[in-house]
Amino acid sequence: MYVEVLVGLNTKSLDYTFTYKVPITKEDKIKKGIRVKVPFRNKIIEGFILNITKEIKVNYKIKEIIDVIDDNEILNDELIKLGEYISKKTLCTKISAYQTMLPKSLKVSKNNKENIKYEKYIVIKKEVDNLKNKQKEIYDIVLKNKEVLKKELSNISLYALNKLIDLGILCEVKKEVYRINNTISKDTNNIELTSEQKKVINEIEFKYQPYLLHGVTGSGKTVVYMELIDKVIKENKEAIVLVPEISLTPQIKDSFLKRFGSNIAILHSGLSNGEKYDEWRKIER
Repeated sequence: MYVEVLVGLNTKSLDYTFTYKVPITKEDKIKKGIRVKVPFRNKIIEGFILNITKEIKVNYKIKEIIDVIDDNEILNDELIKLGEYISKKTLCTKISAYQTMLPKSLKVSKNNKENIKYEKYIVIKKEVDNLKNKQKEIYDIVLKNKEVLKKELSNISLYALNKLIDLGILCEVKKEVYRINNTISKDTNNIELTSEQKKVINEIEFKYQPYLLHGVTGSGKTVVYMELIDKVIKENKEAIVLVPEISLTPQIKDSFLKRFGSNIAILHSGLSNGEKYDEWRKIER
């Protein structure tokens, strides 16, 4: 098995893939769109697999890939095609186009690591009824809530908590958590649309064409956007909302959270690298 790798060097003269052989021990990990470590000249660098092949069409000595970085694809077919289009349209290198799409922890570079945030939770492992004092208090809280953050129980008594874990009564589990905590709950109340809003919604057709919605502040344009997006989602499609500046993001976000719950993701330059990584994976999922 051979792979065509776009290496992480932003140089026009190297703006094409290089062929590498895949060791038999790594063949089951190989997927299009993942990152791999490869030898290149006198150093080791990272790159994206853009193609997998059994044929060799090169006139140089083929080296083997060194390591596979990802379990799942980072660039799907759609993103690979988009990157090629951006490269041709803007005259940038392909690697520059792909890097721009990704949060820092998913780019090809040196020593990038997946930056997943975890919280430790405590759950019941074995039910008992002969506990006393702090152990009973902690056990009852977990029994009532099914799972509780470890740091909350540690405030009651870290010694009692650890003792219950050692006895096999409670156990600790790690769960991934998002850094941006969207605490606004979804509003299930139906919105009463005005006649003008209904007219606009009925006139718009989902074709590849622009519509300009004009109205003064407070006239309900955002409600129209959300109604149209709701239609799109019900057709199992997706929507992107562009906000003109970061300062408007909080009020727009709150409106969309009330309408769509946590089924939204936010990306802008004011987020930390970890937040961007979380939001990117939300979109992917």
